[in-house]
Amino acid sequence: MGAKNCPETPRQQMIGMMYLVLTAMLALNVSKDILEAFNVVDDTLAQSNVSVKEGIDFKYAALAKDTTAKAKTANEKATQLRQLTDDMVKYIEDSRLELIKYVDGEKKAMEQLNDPANNGRIPVAKIDGKDNFDKPTWFYLRQDENGNDISENNPNCRASVMRAKINEYKSAILALLPDSSNMEKERKKFVMDNLGLEVDKEYVRGNGDKGTESWEMHNFNHLICAGTVILLSKVIGEVRNAETLVLDELTKGIDANDFKFDAVTGRAIPKSQIVFSGSSYESDIIVAAFNSSADLEVYYKIGADTLTEDQLGSAEHLVGAGGIAKLQIPAGGVGDHKFAGLIKVKSPDGYKYYGFKDTYSVIAPSATVAADKMNVLYAGIPNPVSIGGSVDVKRLSVNFPGCTMKATGDGHYDVTVPASLIGKKVTATVTARDGNSSKAMGSAEFRVKKVPDPTSYLGANIWGGKRSKSELLANPFISARMGDDFAYDLKWTINSYRLTVISKGIEGAPKACSGGQFDGSVTAAINSASAGTVLVFSDIKATSIAGQRTLRDITIRIK
Repeated sequence: MGAKNCPETPRQQMIGMMYLVLTAMLALNVSKDILEAFNVVDDTLAQSNVSVKEGIDFKYAALAKDTTAKAKTANEKATQLRQLTDDMVKYIEDSRLELIKYVDGEKKAMEQLNDPANNGRIPVAKIDGKDNFDKPTWFYLRQDENGNDISENNPNCRASVMRAKINEYKSAILALLPDSSNMEKERKKFVMDNLGLEVDKEYVRGNGDKGTESWEMHNFNHLICAGTVILLSKVIGEVRNAETLVLDELTKGIDANDFKFDAVTGRAIPKSQIVFSGSSYESDIIVAAFNSSADLEVYYKIGADTLTEDQLGSAEHLVGAGGIAKLQIPAGGVGDHKFAGLIKVKSPDGYKYYGFKDTYSVIAPSATVAADKMNVLYAGIPNPVSIGGSVDVKRLSVNFPGCTMKATGDGHYDVTVPASLIGKKVTATVTARDGNSSKAMGSAEFRVKKVPDPTSYLGANIWGGKRSKSELLANPFISARMGDDFAYDLKWTINSYRLTVISKGIEGAPKACSGGQFDGSVTAAINSASAGTVLVFSDIKATSIAGQRTLRDITIRIK
């Protein structure tokens, strides 16, 4: 802002306002990027918690169906474990919802909660006050469970109550485990060490502060709403992990001999359903839930949808060991193939037969290698390259002899070619894993070229010609960039240059300058130049990952 005796012109005021707006926009962009990361973490934790719960529910269901004495005892305690955990999770979820109501208002929060697209939860992305620091801190450290304001460090604050409930939950689920006299000490210690939900230890203070702080202060003091919501999701995940650990201990005494199976079925388990021509289809034939010490015979027929007992004479015969038979079918012509068979199992009542069937595809080896941006490789810079083929790209690998490769994703690489290969050709080869061996899939040849020189400019676009002094002083630096036909985003840095002033036909001594900015001597030379004076910017040195280059001169005549 200008002084009182030198007020700003309207133009200066406008420039100042634009600067403030730009600064605010930059700050907003940084904040938006950070908050977007919170959105991703919140969604990931939520999906992880759902997946863990689905796995636990499956275990509960399997245990409830078993009628053996051991399973019945374990199921009684598992039911208690499930109720304790569901109550604890609901308490944290309710606390999460109340926080969002406190930050965004109840009407806004309930609209989001009832939105079918949100699946019964309010994601961080839908919280208006996700970047609010003050309200979450006050909500957990300066309010009790009823929403009444209380003094600092009050043991009745929401955070302290949550800590107490977590400890109560841990004690309750540990009490469901067998007595220490009946449980191995090592197992007991393992459960205690891995249960998680540690809320009683002291934490080292952040921001360079000395000393320690409580779980409440460490997790809820001056944390934005988005971070607090994610923290609560993390606690829910730890609760589910604790539930899983205790449930595993409750069912540890139930082994395979304690379960009764009501169904037995045959399965063909292939190593791959896609086979290279000239290779073999391989599969394990097993009986699910069957004693591995029993005899096992397999009959199968290529091209069949089913195989019956009266067709065994025309079928291929295998003898299995350890309850598993190894099936290997030579890969024939390219295309889809099928087979079916019967597993012969000895039982107390004689022999029983269990059917199985499967399909597989035989393909011819093929692959492609393509430069992402053009049909050449430039030396000294990462060249994005993709590979693909007739099999899953995760099974493919590529080799560029003499080059450095960095994987950037499945089937995607950055290939850097050394300068020694400029003017030569590089042949890339692709192979695919086929069991324990590899198969050649194809190759491609690339020409290696030198990265072309960038073009030098004053400012962003002044290439030379007649220019006013004000135009030069408004662009007080030298830059370099690649031509529009160069497909890569290659950045160049100006290291040094020389300025020669030719006034009235007299050439002055060159001024050596470091970096790309105009220093004081260059600015003074421009200010003192009269019309017709020639300025020559020469010996311009620029560097990038492609190396150092000397760029073209820039000649300016002052108008």
